[in-house]
Amino acid sequence: MSGLTRRLGEWPHLLLAGHLLMLHVLAFGGWQIPAVRLLWMVALGLFLIWQPFVAGERRISPLQGGILFAVVLASTWFLGPWLLLIWSGALAAAIGGRVLWTERRIERAGYLLAFGYLVGLTIFGVVPEISPVVALDPLLREPLANFMPFLLPLLLVFPARAPQRRAGDAFDLFYGMLVFLVLAVLVLGALAYMLVGQVSYVESLFKTSLTVAGALLLVAWAWNPRAGFSGIGGAISRYMLSVGMPLEQWLVQLAEESEKEADPARFLDAVMARLQETPWVLGVSWRTIGKAGQLGERTYHPHLYQFEDLVLSVYFRYPPSPSMRWHVEWLLRLAAEFYLVKRQTHQLQRMGYLQAVYETGARVTHDVKNILQSMQGLCYAASQPGDAAQLASLLSRQLPQITERLSVTLDKLQSPQTEPQEKIDAVLWWSRLQDRYSSAGIVWCGQPEASERVPGSLFDSVAENLLQNALAKRQRQPGLKIVVTFTDATLRVADDGTPLVQNLADRVLQEPVNSEDGLGIGLYHAAQQAAAAGYCLELAENTAGRVAFQLSVRP
Repeated sequence: MSGLTRRLGEWPHLLLAGHLLMLHVLAFGGWQIPAVRLLWMVALGLFLIWQPFVAGERRISPLQGGILFAVVLASTWFLGPWLLLIWSGALAAAIGGRVLWTERRIERAGYLLAFGYLVGLTIFGVVPEISPVVALDPLLREPLANFMPFLLPLLLVFPARAPQRRAGDAFDLFYGMLVFLVLAVLVLGALAYMLVGQVSYVESLFKTSLTVAGALLLVAWAWNPRAGFSGIGGAISRYMLSVGMPLEQWLVQLAEESEKEADPARFLDAVMARLQETPWVLGVSWRTIGKAGQLGERTYHPHLYQFEDLVLSVYFRYPPSPSMRWHVEWLLRLAAEFYLVKRQTHQLQRMGYLQAVYETGARVTHDVKNILQSMQGLCYAASQPGDAAQLASLLSRQLPQITERLSVTLDKLQSPQTEPQEKIDAVLWWSRLQDRYSSAGIVWCGQPEASERVPGSLFDSVAENLLQNALAKRQRQPGLKIVVTFTDATLRVADDGTPLVQNLADRVLQEPVNSEDGLGIGLYHAAQQAAAAGYCLELAENTAGRVAFQLSVRP
């Protein structure tokens, strides 16, 4: 039996044609004959195999079978015009809801033919059986009763595939209900107009059909117009999806609170307070790191949204439907995204401040280190025997410079911000640099132009870092020659020692590196300081016997 059922399920239009044929016999007076009423049981069996809701070959339990058998017997016993009328409306709704999920045009034509046949069967066969008042001319009714079934074999001309009975993919409930209501309006409207207007059933049916058709055309145009606006279809769809609270309105509220509150915690409090004011929400609660809040009352029907450490909850009076949960889920997601963006912005501000403090501290540390090394050089020069007047002249030139550099370094500790780049005379800066390293055995080349000016803080920091690194390299490689050149606003420090290994050369100006003599971040910060001032510090040469760093204006 299951194999036969499966094979019949592969011919849905054959099953539908058989059901309509038996319904036709019952509608045109057959329901009054007890023996013919048994066709109703067969018709229900064919419908159970054809129907698009549950697989027809599905096995049923004994309890379900007993209930189904009782329902079939009861409906057979009480079979009459009103039951046939209700059944015809339900079947029309099932066919109408199935048409919308049919992709092939030829299959859709078959369903439309079955739908038209069912409408004709209802208004010409079932309705006249309800009351003698609904009189239909026998010259019209008898030909319809005898020759309408010859249209049913045409259904086999439009083959249909077995319905794929997946959730939400076999029947459209909304459009099915709409078809049922339209058919009910047509039938009941025809009966009412016939009784009120004192006209014949055919005339009433004709005028009611024209009225319903005109109304459907007007609704169809208003549903999806071509006049430049979205129509009532778009409005109804937006309203149903927003559940009384349009998404656009929620976005506006989020934007308003985002502009008012910069603090993420206060923003979250304000947003959840807005959500709690919604009529269908009884209470809300939220929890994040170190903070929690609640408004309204808690119920046994919450909807919870959690992302990392953020937990948002909305409480309903009754269990929410899936569409309501989907809607609330999106509202909470949007609120969470706004909150997370604000929290990340706040964290980035703190990180930016801490980075500024770190960079300022690192630069000050290197400046102090360079100043101490300069003072160490002066102390070494003072401890050596020599001309006292020459020593006093050296100290009188260098100590004011060291005092000025120390003052500038202390000023950097006032606030972690970008240093002002004050320009000084290049000739004066060049002579001071030569004085500080006059006893270091460095070869000086070039001379700045008389009108040339350079940012003193930048050139001091870069020169000190490069020269201290070169002098430390000389201690590891005795006899190292160091050459410092200044031409065309370009400072170049070169030596004839071994080159940097490639891995170190690629990273020395891009990030902190391991250093044998210092902290490993001097050149990195010098390069960052140069970039901020519009200069470029680069490793110009890195070959055996020629290693040169160069500071120049960025092209």
